Amino acid sequence: MDTKELKELRKKLHKTLTGPALPVEAVIDAVDILVREMQSGVYSDLLDQYDLTDYPERLSLTAKQLGRRTLQKRLDDELPALTDTAELTRKIAPLGVLLHIAAGNTDVFPFFTVLEGLITGNINIVKLPSHDGGLTGKLVEILINLEPRLSEYIYLVEVPSSDVETLKALAEMSNGVVVWGGDKAVQTIRSITEPYTRVIEWGHKLSFAYLAGDFMHWSVEEDLKGLAKHIFRSKQLLTSSCQVIYLDTDDPEKQKAFCEKFLPILEETFVKGLSSEGMIAQGTLKRFASRTEERVSRKGETDYKAEHCILTACEDKALEGSGRFGHMLVKRLPEDEIVSVLSPYNGYLQTAGVLERSAKIQNLLIRAGVCRITSVSDMSSHFDGEAHDGMFPLAQYTRIVDIQK
Repeated sequence: MDTKELKELRKKLHKTLTGPALPVEAVIDAVDILVREMQSGVYSDLLDQYDLTDYPERLSLTAKQLGRRTLQKRLDDELPALTDTAELTRKIAPLGVLLHIAAGNTDVFPFFTVLEGLITGNINIVKLPSHDGGLTGKLVEILINLEPRLSEYIYLVEVPSSDVETLKALAEMSNGVVVWGGDKAVQTIRSITEPYTRVIEWGHKLSFAYLAGDFMHWSVEEDLKGLAKHIFRSKQLLTSSCQVIYLDTDDPEKQKAFCEKFLPILEETFVKGLSSEGMIAQGTLKRFASRTEERVSRKGETDYKAEHCILTACEDKALEGSGRFGHMLVKRLPEDEIVSVLSPYNGYLQTAGVLERSAKIQNLLIRAGVCRITSVSDMSSHFDGEAHDGMFPLAQYTRIVDIQK
């Protein structure tokens, strides 16, 4: 964007802020119509041109997350009514203008972050991911056709992350910057925003499975199949994707036995998944693999290899990324070491998928800094009303205004 375009954008923002507020009901109505029309196949031909992974499941999840009842419940839960005092009237107001630095690890993610800004009444400037492919723009176009008033509240911009000056100019005209991405992205935004601008960070997170109890018993095989399905479906790219499998043991022989047991389960899941998804999955696999880096093997590690998958039995206990799709790290972590090993990663911890979820282990994980605990098969499942990284997003995008009576 050049200087003239930035100046024109600032004028448009001021004009909208001077006018009437955006009714939240108008946003919910438009989104509800969009979801219902997507479910009925109105946009199937249009969306078929985009390489959407797991489209049927994604559509079902989108309908669940964006349905009228879900959005209204989120507003009620995350922005509860305030109680006036004897001297003050209290109101919840939008921050004003939000700049979203959108992540590209899921196909419809930029559109989701726009909607969160809209239902809180904000004007939204969205820096699109480099590989967005036009999907966000198409969804926004459909939404604006359903509710034309939204055109003044959504601005999609294609700005390279290297264009720091333009990003700084966009941040200066915003009341809040919502940044999705890794440490580098967060640090860049921190360096270009003014002290008075609220920065809402949804940064890099790591998730893991913790297998307690008798994880070698035949009765847990269905749980292990569920974990394998999670690994395949999430492509190990989500913040809730399993990167490390921790075993509640300090016995290397049990670690070896687990790898020998789990590898064929994981391989079978990948073979079935690739077969059912066909060439789309094969292309997706190559694309996702190209975005990740190979992890360098370390001394003392043992690899258990199949055609599509690798399990690495590690000697260390560090929480880290697995390196690439289809590669899983298996480490020993007795329950009495959970806090000492994981608490240094406090700011990075997100989901722990736990087998044998005893109250003791759950409390240890919470004390270590985990903010989400699920079964091993549901690590990336969506649950109505859940927080994001331990916080309610809508509360971050608003402010409380006190007015003297």
